[in-house]
This record gives sequence, structure tokens and C-alpha cells, in this order.
Amino acid sequence: MEKIFQDFTTRIADTHCYKFFRLIDSQVSRNLKSAEIETRKSKSNGLWCFALLPMVLVMYTVQCHVSPLYKLVTCASIGLLFYSLLFSVFLSISFLILQEQLYGGCISTSLVSVLLMYIFVLQDFTFCTIFSVPTVLIYSWLLRSSLSCFPNTFTIGEAMVMTQGVVLFGVMAVAKITCSLVETDEEIDFIYTIIYTVLSTVGLIVTALFLLKDEQRNLISLAYILGFGTAYTLLMFISQLGVSCFFVIFDYIFIENNRYQIISFWLVLLLLSVTVLTMRTQLAVKASTVTRKSFHILASAVFLSGILLDVNLMLLASGIGFGLLILVEALRKSNIEPISSALHSAFLVYSDEKDSGTFAMTPIYLYVGLACPLALSPQLKGRELELLSGVLSIGVGDTAASWFGSKYGFNKWSSGNRTYEGTAFNILSQIATVYALLLFELLDTKYALLRTAFAATITGLVEAKTNQVDNLVLPLVMLIAFRLTSFLQ
Repeated sequence: MEKIFQDFTTRIADTHCYKFFRLIDSQVSRNLKSAEIETRKSKSNGLWCFALLPMVLVMYTVQCHVSPLYKLVTCASIGLLFYSLLFSVFLSISFLILQEQLYGGCISTSLVSVLLMYIFVLQDFTFCTIFSVPTVLIYSWLLRSSLSCFPNTFTIGEAMVMTQGVVLFGVMAVAKITCSLVETDEEIDFIYTIIYTVLSTVGLIVTALFLLKDEQRNLISLAYILGFGTAYTLLMFISQLGVSCFFVIFDYIFIENNRYQIISFWLVLLLLSVTVLTMRTQLAVKASTVTRKSFHILASAVFLSGILLDVNLMLLASGIGFGLLILVEALRKSNIEPISSALHSAFLVYSDEKDSGTFAMTPIYLYVGLACPLALSPQLKGRELELLSGVLSIGVGDTAASWFGSKYGFNKWSSGNRTYEGTAFNILSQIATVYALLLFELLDTKYALLRTAFAATITGLVEAKTNQVDNLVLPLVMLIAFRLTSFLQ
């Protein structure tokens, strides 16, 4: 297998396309240095990452029956795809695109989205323009800001994926609120109503924390902000779900389908994680890579159980959990004592070399990687294998590769510290996990082993060669690989 891996990667490296791509990447690095933009230290800029999210959306739209809202988001993503391509080309020529307000590319690429929305979403030209042009303009501004305002936090590829996700979520939220493009599934619509409310509340709280003056950064100000956020949440829930909204939400979460059992299991895992985190923080001993990967396993156990046993509840929990994660990171950066210092102490113990920037991106990437298949799949029931893309690629495969490679790996890839043995164990561990799920009748998907073998091989090779954050890109790569084999389903 080692010989096969070596021959495969050597042939790829010798192709003219790969050499041209490396040339573009090196020119981009030089221009970033000229513009005094400090991206996260990496051997490459990850320019290929900009295609991942639009590819997933396009493949689902083409291969599945999706709602008009999903089509709208897909069309918007194609505009972002073309702008990202132009941005990469312009940046390889000159660094002025980062310093000058150049928006010509925004208008031209947004016209692609306008045309696609007009054809496939069946809306008038004004509607298509309103949802296309501002989307690309906001994406352009966010992309430049993320690179210039947050040094050492993102590579260009990581910044593109994150800003694409933020902008497309905003498009979906605005379309859901202002238009008749709603989900056809009432339960999913109910879940997204709760998620939108929670995330918008977190957004308001984070904005308020950012706007606080230095002398206002205290517990009293925090109490006022949290009180305002609570009042906003109450008003939103009552306006959208009625005066009995909390009884409805409580009944859905704890009463229906005996969901208290799975929630109890999640709470046990949460308490275990908090206990380990607290003990390690008190010891003030830097966590090893294997120790950090143990949190991957605990988080993956939550998503694995939720996806297999109650996928709709998992969707709701993942949305709420993401909001809480962003809130915790905002509190860490808020300089409100003693909360900020306590959270920062835990961060210092578990941070790695990829957390050298402004924010603690590793836990956010881990959560996004595990949850993104739930957000991207237009249908949840019957797609459990695809929904496990994050669990398999980073919870199982990446963790297994890290452990096995560090202990038994001797033959390293030509670039980086990954080993052939770790990559092989990465692939085999994912296949073994799916086999175990089939054996215990927890998964019922046709040709699951064959599809997993293909997807795990692609993901394992990407994990071995990429310098981008695994937690962010591997789930998207695996989703694409699973969609390529969807004809077997």
C-alpha cells in the first residue's frame, strides 16, 4: 500500500496542472507578504478550498429534490465561487485587491447568480438582483476583513470557506424571513426557527460585547447584555411560535419519542468533558495531541448517537450548541473578569500551533466539521451515512491517524509529518466503523462499505497532503466523495 501511495502522489506532483497551481500559490504568498498581510502559517494558502462548499450545494441540488430556498442558496454560492476564483487570480497578480476598494469583480460574478436564480428559482429580475449583488459584495468585504483584521488566524482557503458559510447562512435567514421560500417539512421549519432565534440572539450579544468601552467591561454590563438577549429571545419565540412556545419547545425536546434518554447520554458526555477540561486547566500542563484528540472522540460520540438515533433532535442541538460555542469564545475575548481569564487559561492548555491567531479556531472548526453535513443535506432521513461525514473523517479517521501514526508510523509523506502507516489506519478505521454500524444494524444504507471505502480513501489522501485545518476541509471533501457514489444508493 505504501508503494501505491508513493506512485499516486508522485504522478499528481508531476502534472502540469499541479505545477501551475503551485506557481499561482507562491505568487499569492509573495503578494500577501508585500501587502503585510499575515495569514496562518502554512506551506500553502489552500486556494482550492473555495470550491468545496459550492460543490456540495450544487451536487445536492442536481442529484436530489430540494426546496426553492435550497436552490436560492446554491445559486448564491456559485456567485461566491466565481468571485473566489477571480480573487485568487487577482491576488496572484497584485496585492492591490486587498488594499483598494475594487468591486468590479463583485458585479460581474454576481450576474452569474442573478441568471441562475432567474432560471431555477423562478423569481423576477429584481428579486434575483437583491439576493445576488449584495451577497457577493458582503462576501468580498468579509473576506478582505478576515485576512487583514485577524492576523495569523486563517489561510486564504480557510477564510474563504468560513466567510462563504457565514454569508450563505445569512442569505438563507433573510430569504426565510422576508420571502415565501420556506421549507416544506414543518418539523424542520420549526427547528430552524429555534436555531435562527438562538443564533441571532448570540449575534446581538457578541455585537454588544464588542461595542463595550474598556471601563464598561464588567459583570454588571454583562448582566444587562444577557438580560437584553433573554428578552429578545422571549419576544422572538412568542412572535413566531405563540404564547405557549416554551411548552411546545419543552415537549419537543424532552417528551416526544423519549428524547430525555439521549439527552441524558449527551449530558454525561458533557460533564465528563468539563471535568477533564477543569482538571487539566488546574494542572496547567500543555495537552498533547493525543489528549486533544480525546475531545474529538467525545464530540463525535454525541453526533454519532444523535444522527443514528434522532437526527432531527441532533440538528436542533447542533444549532444551539454552535451558538453557545460562539458565545463562550466571545466571552473569552471580552476582557470581562473573572470569566475571560478562566476561559483563556483553558484555551492555553488545549491550544495548538493552529490557534496562534486572534480566535480559538480549532474547537470551532471541530464543531463546524461535525455539524456541517446536517446543515448542508437537504434531507436528513435516509442519509445517515452522508451525515456521518464529519464523524468518520475527523472523529474516527483523523483521530486514528494521529494516534497510530505517532506510535507506529515511520515512513513519512514527502511533505509534512504525516506517515503512510497513519494514512492507511485512517482509511481502515473508517471502514471498520461503518462495518460495525452495519453489523449492529444501526445503519441501513446500500453499498455502505463500498461507498465508505471510496470516500475514506479520498479523505485519507487529502488529510495526508493538505496543510489546511483538517476539521474544516475533510468533512466537506468526504461529503463530495459520498455524493460521487450516490448512484449506488
